[in-house]
Amino acid sequence: MSDANALNQHSEICQLLTCLPEKFVVDFANGIDVARERQRYIAGRTAFFSRLYDGFTGQGARHQAEINASLTDSVEGALQWLKELSESLAKSNHTIVRVNQRVNALQLDVAKIAGYAVETRQRLELLSQRLGDRCSALEQEVVRIGSLQQAQLQLDEVFSKWAAGRFSSFSLSGRCYAALEELRWGAFGDHCLRVTGQERQKQLELLANRAIVQLSKDAGLSVGERIGTRERWLARPQGRHVLADASDALGYLGDWADPERNPFSFVVSQQPQDLPLQVPRLGSAQRFTETLISELFTEVQNG
Repeated sequence: MSDANALNQHSEICQLLTCLPEKFVVDFANGIDVARERQRYIAGRTAFFSRLYDGFTGQGARHQAEINASLTDSVEGALQWLKELSESLAKSNHTIVRVNQRVNALQLDVAKIAGYAVETRQRLELLSQRLGDRCSALEQEVVRIGSLQQAQLQLDEVFSKWAAGRFSSFSLSGRCYAALEELRWGAFGDHCLRVTGQERQKQLELLANRAIVQLSKDAGLSVGERIGTRERWLARPQGRHVLADASDALGYLGDWADPERNPFSFVVSQQPQDLPLQVPRLGSAQRFTETLISELFTEVQNG
């Protein structure tokens, strides 16, 4: 187990940021390397990932030592865990599709390695089939209920949470980032991937308008007013209400951000000592909101 306490679905931070388990499953899948006989998905990961790993894979204490031994010996144990984690934690189409893409890539990798265990090939085929079935089921469900309706419901849910002060453990810009990540990994993000052109732009503009209003209200700003990036937008809140894991959770969600290509996401989530040149020293709610939306929903499809 990690030094810090393990996190699971019942942890307060996972109840607040419901996208954390979704991202964890994708990271877990991306960390499996069939070109090596040993699993590597813990190596190089952050302490926060390790705490999620301990919490999610340790649930039920099902012969943990035996499982760990299996994971150390081969990737077969990792694939078994991926199967169980993807079925218990991954709910959104975005996550299932990305895990399915990774499994398909693993199948290609295995095909290139002569003499690879037959059981591993069979496990990958079975996992791919189950994920494919889930993708199809989710697609049918989305069509049946209506992707737009689901997106609007999630949009209302996230902004209701934000307006109620549930994101007050984060900096001002961190609240906006947390809300956008929740939406990107959920039904809203799925809908934005399904639609194109003006319909997609319309949804993103609706999102931007609501985020600007809420962020301006939180910061006590008038339209167009600018405040210090370091002193206000990135300032971490203080007080007993602040969740101890808030900063680590935001850092984990934004570990994909690059200081050159996604400077706002990088600054808000990683809190570096030096600000990239692209990030203004004075900024408005509109600038932060629109740029973060662009970086999360337009410029990148990973994370």
